[in-house]
Amino acid sequence: MLWYKAWLETRWRFLIGLAVMTIVACGTVFDYPAVAKLMPYVPSVDAPGPMGQIFKRAIEVQRDYRGFIWWQWFRQNLLQLWTFFAILLGSGGLLSTSSGGAAVFMLSLPVSRKRLLEARAGAGLLEALVLAVVPSLVVPLVSPAIGQTYRIADVVAHGVCLFVVGSMFFALAFLLSTAFSDVWRPLLIACGVAIVIGVCEPFLVPSPYYGVFGAMSGEMYFRAGQWPWLALGAGAVATSALLYGSGVRLRRQDF
Repeated sequence: MLWYKAWLETRWRFLIGLAVMTIVACGTVFDYPAVAKLMPYVPSVDAPGPMGQIFKRAIEVQRDYRGFIWWQWFRQNLLQLWTFFAILLGSGGLLSTSSGGAAVFMLSLPVSRKRLLEARAGAGLLEALVLAVVPSLVVPLVSPAIGQTYRIADVVAHGVCLFVVGSMFFALAFLLSTAFSDVWRPLLIACGVAIVIGVCEPFLVPSPYYGVFGAMSGEMYFRAGQWPWLALGAGAVATSALLYGSGVRLRRQDF
């Protein structure tokens, strides 16, 4: 029952995210033929500075289909959309006033707050996992329509990296939802944190392998065929710590 209620609270956020991300994934695949025609006319770039290096990498990596999909989908569109919807799934939570008093009613039931929290967090993380993997399956399914192929194993690998590292944003919104009774403040604060990290990371992190969004995009797996174990472990620890903090804060509150 608790899991079902958590699903009812978040189902429209999840379903809208799934639909939007699937459509964008399909559109990314069908963009490739036009880009492939233009690539021979794009010269190599050797611009100075961090932004110049990013632009150079963008041009060089997209000269084949696998690189194009990674850069346009896994590194950009999927990364941005998934982060937003993961934060949205984590926002609101047990104290949301949008539930019309249902939150207080749930907290008054003969069920421990720990179980309520586990059900809400578990349902949200499961939905986030589906969003990290399922829309990307469109890529290997649709690729033959443009004469290309893409491995399902790569989809799963990138999805795992995205989910394990990126779940910290879900957990951050979840923690903030124990401090605020509305959906919007946790959503906006967590999105603001994600934007600041995304803007500052290229200038502060010497290698994209070790940055938050670099790890979420699976750049180490894409370029070297290796799993970013350090980033995966750090992401899992950060997510667990934030969720634990949510439980501690909820148990200490009076209603």
